[in-house]
Amino acid sequence: MGETVDSTNEPKVSTLSAKRLAGFRLQPLCVLIFAMLVLGVVLRVHAFGFPDSFMFDEHHFVENARNYINHQPDWNDHPPLGKLFIALSIRAFGDNPIGWRVPALIFGLVTLLCGGLAAGRAFRSRGAGWLAAAFLSVDGFLIAYSRAGLLDGYLASTLSVALLLTTFPVNLWTVILAGLTLGMAASIKFSGIAVALPLGVAALLSPVPKRKLVGFGAVLGAAAALVYFAQYTTGLALTLKPASPMDVVNDTQRLLDHHAALTDMKNPWVSGWITWGIPTRPPLLSYARHWGEVRVLSGLGNLALWWPGVLLTIVLVAVVCFKGVQTVLATPNAESNADSELASASYGESVVAFVRCNGRALLVWLAGCIGLVAPWVVSHRDSYIYHFLPSYMVIITILAGYIDWVRKRRPIDALLFVGLVLAVAAFYAPIWSSMVTSQDAVNARLFLRGWR
Repeated sequence: MGETVDSTNEPKVSTLSAKRLAGFRLQPLCVLIFAMLVLGVVLRVHAFGFPDSFMFDEHHFVENARNYINHQPDWNDHPPLGKLFIALSIRAFGDNPIGWRVPALIFGLVTLLCGGLAAGRAFRSRGAGWLAAAFLSVDGFLIAYSRAGLLDGYLASTLSVALLLTTFPVNLWTVILAGLTLGMAASIKFSGIAVALPLGVAALLSPVPKRKLVGFGAVLGAAAALVYFAQYTTGLALTLKPASPMDVVNDTQRLLDHHAALTDMKNPWVSGWITWGIPTRPPLLSYARHWGEVRVLSGLGNLALWWPGVLLTIVLVAVVCFKGVQTVLATPNAESNADSELASASYGESVVAFVRCNGRALLVWLAGCIGLVAPWVVSHRDSYIYHFLPSYMVIITILAGYIDWVRKRRPIDALLFVGLVLAVAAFYAPIWSSMVTSQDAVNARLFLRGWR
C-alpha cells in the first residue's frame, strides 16, 4: 500500500520554521548593544595593573587599608567600609595594583548588572534594560572608576542596587535589603545617606498603607544602622581603638565636623556643582609619558551620553515641576496607543509623553539623581566632579529608558543615536584604559584645556 501524506501540514511547518528563523536573525541594535557590552568590559580590564603606583587619590584609601591590616590609625576622613573592602582585596590578591583595584572592578560590574535590571523593570521593557547596561558599559567616567582604588564607584553601585530594589513590591524583605544597601552607602561615604531619598519616594508612591510604612521605615533604619555600626566598630577595633556604639557616634561626629570645615575651594581639582554638566574639570586619574608614548586614564565621560543625558534630565525636572507631581502620578503608567501620532511629534512633545507613561519611575529616579547632588548644592563645601558619579549613573539609566521609548516609535533615530554612542566610545577608548597612545591623540580627545 502507498503511504498517504497530509499535504495540509507542509505550509504550517514552513510557516513555523520561518518564524523561528526570524527570531534568530541579528538585529542591528542588538549587534551594537553586544559590541558596547564587550567593549566596556575590555576597557575595564585592559592593563588593569597599570600604573603600578598610586593614581589620583588612591593613596588616601590604599594607605589606610594597609593601616587596618597593620592595626595602625586610619587618618582618612571617610567611614571605614570602603577601605575595609580594599584591605580584604589586598589580603586576597596581594598588596599590589591588582589588589588595590579589584573591589572597584567588582562594584563597577555590579553597576552594569543592577543598572540594567533596574531600568528594564522600571520602564517595563527589556530593551531599556539592555540599553542601560550598554550605556553604562561604554561611559568613561564609570570605566575610570572601575579601574581605580577610589570610593565613588562603590557609591554609584549601591545606588544602582537601591534603584533596583525600588522596582519590587514594598514588603519586609525588600525593606530589609534596602536598609542594608542604605547602610552600605552611608558607610562608604557620608553622602551615601542620600540613597534614602529614592527609597523613601518609592515607598510613599507604593499602595502600602501609611501606618504600615512607618513600621517599614523603622525596619529600614534599623538595618542601615546595623550595617553602619558593624563596619565602624570593626574599623575602630582593627586600629586598636575603643569600639563601643558611643565611640562610633563620637568618631562619626568628629569626621562630620571635619567635612563641614572643608570650605576653602583651593584644591586645583575643585569644581562647583553647576559646572558638572559641561564638565569643566573631569579628573585625570593617571598620566604617564615615556619616550614619546603616553598612557592616560581620564574620567571624562562619553560625551554622546553626558550632554544629552544632562539636558534630558533638566527637561524632565522642568516637565515635572510644570505639570505637578499629582498630575504626573494621575496619568496611568501605560504605553500610549497613539504611536502613529507620537512618531510625528516633536522631541519636546515626546519627552512629555515619556513622562506621562513613566511618571512613578521617573520620580523615583530623579529623586536618586537629585539626592546625591544635593549635599553640594545646599552647602559651600569643597566639591569635585567625582561627587557627581552616582547621580550621573542615574542620568544614563534615564536616558536609556527614553531612547528605548523613542526606539519603539522612531527606530532609525534610536539606532543612529546608539551608533553614535558606540563611535564616541571607540574614539575615547585609548584614554579610558591606559592604552599606549601619543600626546597629540590625547589632546584631540581632551580638547578643552581643563580636561588635561
